Amino acid sequence: MPSEIETREMDRITQLPDLIIHYILSCINGSPEELVRMSVLSKPWLHLTASFPLLYFKIDDFKSRETFFKYLEYTTSRFCRQDVVTASTLKLVTDIHEQAEIDIVNRCLELLSKKGVKALEIDVPRWFRYRLPNALLTVSALKSLTICGCELPSSLMVDVVKFKSLIWLKLENVSLDDEAITYLTASCPLLKDFRITNCHGFKRFCVYGHQNLQRVMIYYKTRVERIDIEAPNLCILGILAERGAPQMNLASCKKLTTVAYYGCPITGSNCFTDFLSNFPFVETLLLATGCKYNNLKLSSPSLRTLVSNCDLEEIELSTPNLVSFNLFGNFHINEPRVSDPTCLKACMRCYSDDCIGTRWFWKLRHFLDKNDEFKVLNLYIHATYSQKFRELAKLKTTVLAPYDLEHVELQLESHEQSLAHIAFVNAVLWCCRPRSLTLRSSFPVEEQNDVVKFTYEKLLKQEHQGHTNIQIVSPSSSLLIALPRGEKAISFVKKEGPNFIGTSFTSLVNIKPVVQEEAGNQTFDQDTKNLCCFGFRRFGRRHEK
Repeated sequence: MPSEIETREMDRITQLPDLIIHYILSCINGSPEELVRMSVLSKPWLHLTASFPLLYFKIDDFKSRETFFKYLEYTTSRFCRQDVVTASTLKLVTDIHEQAEIDIVNRCLELLSKKGVKALEIDVPRWFRYRLPNALLTVSALKSLTICGCELPSSLMVDVVKFKSLIWLKLENVSLDDEAITYLTASCPLLKDFRITNCHGFKRFCVYGHQNLQRVMIYYKTRVERIDIEAPNLCILGILAERGAPQMNLASCKKLTTVAYYGCPITGSNCFTDFLSNFPFVETLLLATGCKYNNLKLSSPSLRTLVSNCDLEEIELSTPNLVSFNLFGNFHINEPRVSDPTCLKACMRCYSDDCIGTRWFWKLRHFLDKNDEFKVLNLYIHATYSQKFRELAKLKTTVLAPYDLEHVELQLESHEQSLAHIAFVNAVLWCCRPRSLTLRSSFPVEEQNDVVKFTYEKLLKQEHQGHTNIQIVSPSSSLLIALPRGEKAISFVKKEGPNFIGTSFTSLVNIKPVVQEEAGNQTFDQDTKNLCCFGFRRFGRRHEK
């Protein structure tokens, strides 16, 4: 038999502080059944599971309603009997069918309110019309509150709300009125992030004199007349408006530099004329529209980044400081990393859908002619229809002077034949004449020698039309033979050099490697990605006819 000392040495995990064991349990993220099994291992483990401060209750994890509500009441009451334990998180997802179930949920919420719960999420389908208990308004330690489908406490507008520590507030499928929004924000002086999703009953969203509010997200299906915010530290605003844009007053929000708007323009109008006048300090705009407009006029001296699914035929820009315009067919959160050797130049990126064709290239060329500040163009093409690309040959019937660009980067993502990619490259070079070009693909470059050869010769031919002292430099010593195995990118850079009119692809030997700086990789930050998720799932690219 092992001695008592040996037993203690073998059971080192039980000797850890409760806080550390609770953290380990939180990483396991087990089901209620697993926690019950762990609690019977020993008396110390029974105590540890009883005092576990992360409380998750989801009715779908149980075989019967009766078992779920018994477990909810037992676990909550057992936790609240523990000495000096603060509830860190409570997440309750359930439906409610009868008064007895309402009474159990109310008792649990009242008990945990006294334990100073810090993060609370309650999700009850709206049609059950469950009203939260008034005791919830007194939880001064609460930092994060999510309410889905519930009715707000009946004494909200009467009693003093004590959300003195609340930082994050989300209301979803909740009945609200204008006064409740104003009162809630005034009662949460530390609130930084306020989100309203698919709530009903309010016509105005008004916040006045809030010093800590930094982010507001509003998604509504019913008509909202006005958004009026006075918050000097507000920096991010997201609006998803299915019933038209409201009147907005945000002129006092001088730190509001990131705006996401998804939906329709002001009711009774079919354009976004002077839309940015609502946001005089905006630097990043994410704009997604769900239908066609006659005029999408964007004018702003501060705008630097624009992300949109707009039609190139509709948009008109007056943005002298714009450095990045990202045009999406369907938004991809994990977009390719862009090696941009001229990252200080104004850059336009196009993430296409399957509708790219001859008309799209005409629109692109017309857009570039109107907005000559763009010097870098990146096209991410998901080619799924060879016939669509082969129709691009029709562009050759029209002769235009190509639009000069510093750099073009083409991302070819498909299993299509090389003839389709050649047609696409030909269309791009019909539209513009770049000083450098990069071909990227999910397939090794050596599998696309025909495309590489065509691109090389087409670029060289462009310069022979007026500039005979231009060379094209590639990152391999022999474009046809020595491409690195598995390499998925190849670059062509035009450089001044001795005249060599008529040099062929296979005979060129003066080729030097091109090093692309990874520091030039540009990707969206997490806040921008989150805002894109907020609306691009709702409003995709409008298909061209």
